[in-house]
Amino acid sequence: MKEIDLKYAKLYLIKTQKFRSLNIKVLLKDEIKKEDITKRNFLVDYLILTTKKYKTRQELALKTQELYSLYLSGYNTRIGNYLITKFNMSMLDTKYTEPSMLKESISLLSEVIFNPNQKNNQFDSKTFKIVKKGIQTEIDTIKENPKIYANIRMLENMDSNKPYSYRGFGYQEDLDQINEKNLYEYYKNFIKTASVDIFVIGDFDEKELVSVIKEKLNFKTIKKEKRNLYLNHNYLPKKIKVVREKENITQSKLSIGCKIANLTEFERKYVINLYSMILGGGFNSRFLQIIREKYSLAYYINSSVLKADNLLLIQSGISVNNFDKVLKCIKKIIKDINNGKVTFEELEMVKSEYLSVLDEIYDNIDSILENYIATVLLDLDDLKIRKEMIKKVTIQDIINISKKVYMDTVYLLEGDISEES
Repeated sequence: MKEIDLKYAKLYLIKTQKFRSLNIKVLLKDEIKKEDITKRNFLVDYLILTTKKYKTRQELALKTQELYSLYLSGYNTRIGNYLITKFNMSMLDTKYTEPSMLKESISLLSEVIFNPNQKNNQFDSKTFKIVKKGIQTEIDTIKENPKIYANIRMLENMDSNKPYSYRGFGYQEDLDQINEKNLYEYYKNFIKTASVDIFVIGDFDEKELVSVIKEKLNFKTIKKEKRNLYLNHNYLPKKIKVVREKENITQSKLSIGCKIANLTEFERKYVINLYSMILGGGFNSRFLQIIREKYSLAYYINSSVLKADNLLLIQSGISVNNFDKVLKCIKKIIKDINNGKVTFEELEMVKSEYLSVLDEIYDNIDSILENYIATVLLDLDDLKIRKEMIKKVTIQDIINISKKVYMDTVYLLEGDISEES
């Protein structure tokens, strides 16, 4: 990967002849504010739907078809302390079309980002209403996915002031305050203050590509002091918080949040992933083998790591009658690892699984690009180094990191108490 400083943005180029397409991702990131989430979702959905030149969804779709089925999308994601907006473009390599397609395609991406459909300093009312209806539906239907809802409620109960507790789909009270005028004002401020990173992967002529990007993706950004991406915990739990709420669902949803503290760089980059896989992130994890297979106490159970949040999450679908048994089993499995009960075979198995996942990254152009983005945002090593470092993780490393994981909040979304696992 080659890095170029464009002054207003960092440009990252990944040259490869493996694929028939060229992909571009434009990342605009700034410090997350809870009150901005709904506006940002609204804004991205609006920008990707209509522009000054292509005012309707149909007009925009016809233009993408003219450009050999060019693909455009936009969405928001939170990583640690930052809210990141991604604009994605995937085009057919110009060797299969015409040389002019590079500039024409990037021009369309530029149109979406810089030339929104507005008049008299406010967005188009017709499109605004369409987007608002979609966001309203997302907010209204969040409870229809109990697994996601349980995880949201767990994080809100853990610490409602931390960014990890913010609802990514937005809030009703903020949606009610958005109108065509103030959303356009928000757009103008956002586009000139967000930090910009541009990633490109494909088989391209570097001189031509850089020239087109400088011309068409020229942000007038204001440089700001960067905040640390990673979230650190103000306190560690002295006792576990247990919250139970009832909902009209058949299967109860268990969500557990564990805080992670004082990791070394090596532990953060490598050990925590393997530890989570031993617990509940691998095909032969202890949660699966003991809680689900041996004792039949869960419909599913897994663990995952939010590195930028320094959190380990455990999620399970259970019968409410088995809640105490499942929680007891989870605590015992974690305690066993703390006490050194980890085998060489177990560790080698999860290493093999993890290395296989890393190998699969090379199979897909978007996976490769997202991997490079994660490498930049999270300060990771390249894949070759990561593979070698994973092999160096020891049993003692797993034991040590287990003692840095603190169960904080246990949340149960209770379903039908008559349901048996």
